[in-house]
Amino acid sequence: MEKAVTLTTNDPKHATVRLTIKATIEPEIAVSESVVFFDNVPAGKEARKEILLTVPESKRVKILSAESKDSKVAVKLEPVPGANGKKVKLIVIRKANVKPGYHFGQIVIKTDSRLSREFSIYESGTAR
Repeated sequence: MEKAVTLTTNDPKHATVRLTIKATIEPEIAVSESVVFFDNVPAGKEARKEILLTVPESKRVKILSAESKDSKVAVKLEPVPGANGKKVKLIVIRKANVKPGYHFGQIVIKTDSRLSREFSIYESGTAR
């Protein structure tokens, strides 16, 4: 991230000064995909997607739970073996009993972070 500011001064040699601030912002949890889309899946057939949630080594955040706000979609969290809790798979399952048509919803991920106790991943799809 980069931001710049131009200052006006009373110095005749430097009437204006431009300051630039650069920063690298590391998220508390990196998400491999920001949305889930089940594209044109036949009704009566279960569909499954996986999203990788990664906590950087420098962060002490824990992923606590995941909940789907769409009754047509179930979610579960599975730790990645050998990742010491720093990587978790979010498994998103569009249920087989979905009626034909469009659906959409929200998946809420809860954490123990002081900055952001929860965040959302949106899901949608079409059953034919």
